[in-house]
Amino acid sequence: MTQQTNPSARRWTLPRRLAAYTALFLAVAALFAWIVHDDWSRTAVSTAAPSRGAVLPELTAQSEISQTFTVGADELNALWLDCSQWAAPAEEPVRLALSEAATPDAAPLLTWEVLPADFEPDALTCLTLPQPVVGRRGQTLRLTLKAGGGLSFWGGTSIKTGRFSAVMQEIGELRVGGEAHEGSLVLRQQGVNRLRAMQFFWPVAAALWAAGLGLILHTDRCRREGRPSLILQAEAVWERYAYLLKTLVVRDFRVKYKASVLGVLWSFLNPLLMTCVYYVVFSTLFHSDIDNFPAYLMSGIIIFNYFSDATNLGLHAIVGNAALITKVYMPKFIYPLSKVLSSAVNLVISLIPLMIVMLLSGVVPHKSLLLLPLALGFLLIFCVGMALLLSAAMVFFRDIQFLWGVMLTVWNFLTPIFYPESIIPAALQGLYHCNPLYQFIFFVRSITIGGISPTPITYLYCLIASLGTLAIGWAVFRRTQDRFVLYL
Repeated sequence: MTQQTNPSARRWTLPRRLAAYTALFLAVAALFAWIVHDDWSRTAVSTAAPSRGAVLPELTAQSEISQTFTVGADELNALWLDCSQWAAPAEEPVRLALSEAATPDAAPLLTWEVLPADFEPDALTCLTLPQPVVGRRGQTLRLTLKAGGGLSFWGGTSIKTGRFSAVMQEIGELRVGGEAHEGSLVLRQQGVNRLRAMQFFWPVAAALWAAGLGLILHTDRCRREGRPSLILQAEAVWERYAYLLKTLVVRDFRVKYKASVLGVLWSFLNPLLMTCVYYVVFSTLFHSDIDNFPAYLMSGIIIFNYFSDATNLGLHAIVGNAALITKVYMPKFIYPLSKVLSSAVNLVISLIPLMIVMLLSGVVPHKSLLLLPLALGFLLIFCVGMALLLSAAMVFFRDIQFLWGVMLTVWNFLTPIFYPESIIPAALQGLYHCNPLYQFIFFVRSITIGGISPTPITYLYCLIASLGTLAIGWAVFRRTQDRFVLYL
């Protein structure tokens, strides 16, 4: 049977489609390159501060404190110390030296001075190096402090590292007055790592453009020869059922707030109220020290709430429309798809209070915010795959609705929504990063709170998680959909 030609396709000749595709692809690629260029060329890194230990002996004019440490960045810019106290600071400055630990008799790499009064009591003090130390990543250096009486420091006991952190590979020997001492003086490093991702960007973009070009040419050939094509079938389904899909999405959105006094306002209030509850618990009772904690918390809540809402609605998409499915023919995947899209409307609305909280928390908007639609696109595709899989399973195993509620609770605690990932043991970090929701939340937090684009590996994680889940969900749904009517 010969396929009918799409009227809109007749208006768009092949040369015009190719020209439009090329222009759009170049515009998107150029915009993306502009956003990620700096972040994919280099990335700022720092170690997380260790927990406090005992106060080290006082630094007097006759003593010195030295600490060896392994450099964790390609370009080391600053070191952090935690000053316990200073009493009647002497006028004589503290002399600092940074040298190679392997050659203690060699001339120092850097020397500089800091006034004792410049150390903030009972707080981390950033010692900016006079000039960056470049090309020493993985090497062991020694920091030495001399003179400057009346100073004491907190000695750290353990280092906690996380995804935003560069691992401090080794905490070396601490000496106070020439004698070995427990603890760590150098509590944190700050620097820059060089990345080479941008040199591969345009070759990969050219390969993607060529793949899209080949797909357009193949689809056009199938259209002219009347052969079946996945793209042509998708176009036909879209033109025939787009209005129905829109109607279902609008219906689901309205039903959710039917007879509600506040209505759509709950899309604003729900993440705000949840953030307030978690904020009071974890910032007051458990003393969370996460930077920009309100925005950090709300971003996690919004992403997980959308996933929970979309999958819960998608779970009942087929069973809940049994009367319609058994009487009227339409592609069955439209039902779970409409549930995910109706939840996406709430997601978009809930982003407004997130932006307000970010501004109130002092987060400066960055060009990386333009990547937010891409992050949400990955999440939406992932939720569509999960909805297809769950809706098909629900037809044959009704107990899945109870099991899924338990699984969501477990998933919630396995995702860093209200706690930092640095509390996860280093041995489990690799397994922990396999959590797709972790990747989506990390992506959103990077471009909103961090103001940076994630590294290419995060894009790859999100792409595999979203498309892989969609492929699995679609395969299961398509294989079982013909038997739905026997179990409804």
